Amino acid sequence: MEHSIKLSLIFICIVLISFQSRSEKHMFAYFSDYEIKMTQCDYEKDANAVVLGKFCEVNIKRESIHYNYHVRIKILREEGFDWADVELPYFRNNELEKIIKLKGQTVNFDSNGKRTTHVLNEESFFFLDVNENYGAVRFSLPQIKVGSIIEYKYTLVSKINPFLDTWYFQEKIPTLKSSIKVNENSIYQFKAILFGERVNCKYWGCEIDQWTLYDLKSIKEEAFVNNCKNYTEQIRFQLAGYATGTGYVPFGATWDELAKEYLESFKFLARKNAARKIVNEICSETDSSRDKLQKIYDFVRTQVKWNKKYRIYPKKSPKRVLEDKIGSNSEINFLLVLLLREAGIKSEPALTRTNKSGYITKDFPLLSQFNQALAYVEIDGESLFLNATSECRPYWVLDEDDLNLYAFVMEKEKGYWKDIEAFSNSRSQIVMSYDLSDIKKPKCKLRIQETGYYALSKRELIQKDDGLEWFINQLIGDLNYEINDKQIQVKNADDIDKPIMLTSEFLIDSKWREDDILYFEPFPKILGENPFLSENRLYPIEFNYPMHQTVLINIKLPSTYQVRNFPGNKTIQLPKSLGSFKIMGQNKDEYLQLRSEFVLKETRFSKEYYPLLREMFSYMLSSLSAQVVIQTDNSYSSK
Repeated sequence: MEHSIKLSLIFICIVLISFQSRSEKHMFAYFSDYEIKMTQCDYEKDANAVVLGKFCEVNIKRESIHYNYHVRIKILREEGFDWADVELPYFRNNELEKIIKLKGQTVNFDSNGKRTTHVLNEESFFFLDVNENYGAVRFSLPQIKVGSIIEYKYTLVSKINPFLDTWYFQEKIPTLKSSIKVNENSIYQFKAILFGERVNCKYWGCEIDQWTLYDLKSIKEEAFVNNCKNYTEQIRFQLAGYATGTGYVPFGATWDELAKEYLESFKFLARKNAARKIVNEICSETDSSRDKLQKIYDFVRTQVKWNKKYRIYPKKSPKRVLEDKIGSNSEINFLLVLLLREAGIKSEPALTRTNKSGYITKDFPLLSQFNQALAYVEIDGESLFLNATSECRPYWVLDEDDLNLYAFVMEKEKGYWKDIEAFSNSRSQIVMSYDLSDIKKPKCKLRIQETGYYALSKRELIQKDDGLEWFINQLIGDLNYEINDKQIQVKNADDIDKPIMLTSEFLIDSKWREDDILYFEPFPKILGENPFLSENRLYPIEFNYPMHQTVLINIKLPSTYQVRNFPGNKTIQLPKSLGSFKIMGQNKDEYLQLRSEFVLKETRFSKEYYPLLREMFSYMLSSLSAQVVIQTDNSYSSK
């Protein structure tokens, strides 16, 4: 009897273990009453749809990696119908990735709970070439209505081995369950690197192969955030080592080892003969180190055009790059390193990550997180990063996308981190001088002088068709008839080391005049709409670079008119003098003068500063859109 009971208990345990394994593997094999009856997300009641479950099982094989995805979403409102239009990207170049075993269906329930299933047929799949590197599969789930549950599953086969994709637990709608399972093989071993409060709290220090989180809030887009995924729950994977015929080989155990392995993987920086000849042609013996830096940087930025490709490994030789006059980010900036070295200037290759791609982790030597290559230079006691991929930037101004906290600098036997700092002296000064002395033909002179990132944005606009005209017309709003390029004069457009200057003169549309009263908004539209309308903030605020913008308004009044209303004097100051907005006005004799000044000394603010920034931006926008009212003496006295 006792023996029989033991056998029964063993049998029950086996059945339970088997059931648990199957239910975890096929986690979407049934619908719960909660999922069927759900009409809103309990913790995010305004959501238009909700991810009921998102699951990925990763199978690592010798030649490829198989990502087996399964997603289930419930549509809560008509505004959530877009979630039934699905696009699945993959890296198609050299057939490194492909999508197989794609299936989908829509499940609807009537008021009695009766289920109707609409299966997605293969004719609904559209395979598209997005660009030379990426393709996508697009499809739309059928028979969508409020209350529909859609689900699809597919396998992404990747030969980008042995690198694993980052797993993001959250989506742009709330997610009830998100899980990833990684089945390692006997060849490759990976290390999981955790990002986010919840995943760290639950799994820090745990040796497991599956990670699951529940009841996740949606990812919200907010102004002045480079990548909101920086602040979401996620897992990145680092190759820890691999097996060979002679034993186990650890991979990238330290940052120094990673730097050494990386530099030994290509010979680009060893091509010195051609570099020496170029340097001798563009530099003279009497040039200072700073002069050589300037000349070499200008040579690279003007001779080689960026092909818009981010590659951390150069493919072509320096000679080929110069012959083709086009190259990737690493080819251009490592050419810069090579030439600077030949000029006797300390220069090293550096890797970072564009800020829109997310933050870098220093905790683990993770090469796959980098996508941007820069040149690092030490000169005259100063250290700086250079990026020569644009004709519009002087050497001291990096691209905004490069401003991602720090970069990893590599020498022969070591690597080290250096902070990336934005150019701190960006200035914009706008002067608008209104001449209303002839009330029937009012006119305005506009003058703009800018340096740093302000100047960079204007030089980039000049390269676009009608870009500068579009900017000026947006700036002056409703004051005039449209400006064309003949009415805009530009100074120092190509001399990028000097401030850029724009001037224009135009007539003002007199539609803002009513009888003997003039109403108009004299300040240019420099900010657009308020970026901080929401009462609450989820993420920190990132401005990338310090800002300093002044606007001066001069108004010459008609002889018989007086100013009756104009913006008053006020200053709003952030704590610790991190930023401020000032507006001042003075009416004297036949002139009205207004001046505004906006300053941000800090580039990144924690969300605790949001109420103060919101108040400052709200007041700034209201002040810059305030009307000036001018009346004749007779009309004013009669009223």
